Amino acid sequence: MKIAFILPSLKNQGPIIVAKDIIVGLINKVDNIDVYYFDKEEKEVDFACNTYHISFFEKIDFNKYDVVHTHMLRPDMYIWYHRKKHHKCKFISTLHQIIYDNLKGNYNKLTAFIFEKIWVKILNKQDSIVYLTYIMANLYKNRIQIPFQVIYNGRSYDKRMIDAFVDEENQILEIKRQFKVIGTHCLLTKRKGVHQSILALKYLPDYFFIVVGDGMELESLKNLAKQENVYNRCLFLGYKKNAISYLKYFDVYLATSYSEGFSLSLIETGQCSLPTVCSNIEIFKEQYNETEVVFYEIDNIPSLADAIKKAYNHREQYATNIYKRAIEDYSIEKMSTQYLELYSKR
Repeated sequence: MKIAFILPSLKNQGPIIVAKDIIVGLINKVDNIDVYYFDKEEKEVDFACNTYHISFFEKIDFNKYDVVHTHMLRPDMYIWYHRKKHHKCKFISTLHQIIYDNLKGNYNKLTAFIFEKIWVKILNKQDSIVYLTYIMANLYKNRIQIPFQVIYNGRSYDKRMIDAFVDEENQILEIKRQFKVIGTHCLLTKRKGVHQSILALKYLPDYFFIVVGDGMELESLKNLAKQENVYNRCLFLGYKKNAISYLKYFDVYLATSYSEGFSLSLIETGQCSLPTVCSNIEIFKEQYNETEVVFYEIDNIPSLADAIKKAYNHREQYATNIYKRAIEDYSIEKMSTQYLELYSKR
């Protein structure tokens, strides 16, 4: 079997990481995999196969492949624009988020409304679509009228990366001598709701908040911390390629998103046996249950503070349960096997 992946870029972002993980799981099970991408400025993710930079209007030879697998809007648009009836390969797209919620959280309602309609129309030209959750599948099943399958994301378990030394270790260990540490690692957008964690610090005088990540909300979050007089209990570390290496220093992980596709971060927290607090959005509830994480009412800051205390006070129980679920259900092997079965369907 020969497979082509088409990606918007090779940036270190969720959908690109998912594509890389699928390839890692498949590379020794198929004849050939090639990756095509549009943006050549930031090549942050390395792939275990050939990668080729192309322009949107540069058509690749689809007939070289049995499967062409796209991720994100521009690659889906590329198929919509270039696909012809004579192409014999199978065209598959993975939809990584609820489109409207994601774009509303990152931009605004008008942008979300317009681009959701465009994207849904484009996806209907694929042969099959993969949703990351059953919530997504139920939302779109009557609007995207092509065969679909739900496949949960998986992540490789790399203990060497989890245990790797970080430059700020001495600084963080000094913080841990004085405080309990809560933390998060993500792209800092409004959709991630990180400001809630800063507001919760006023209810948690013995906690310190570490943020690993960069994004359009970084300066706003710093300003909020200063306004709330908790800046001295916050550490903003910026973008880190090896972000998972910082999780071992956290006592409790915070996932405060307003919307998600299927959180890679929460798979990583499970692999690290890290007690975790999640906003009570439905997708998080599909990914983990109440024995595995602590849920709080979104935008209810006292609820968040109470959830953090509960996760910390019962940290051994939550650490054990989240690790078991992550290792058993969210592995690369399980994910890639399901994709290979989908590719092989006729």
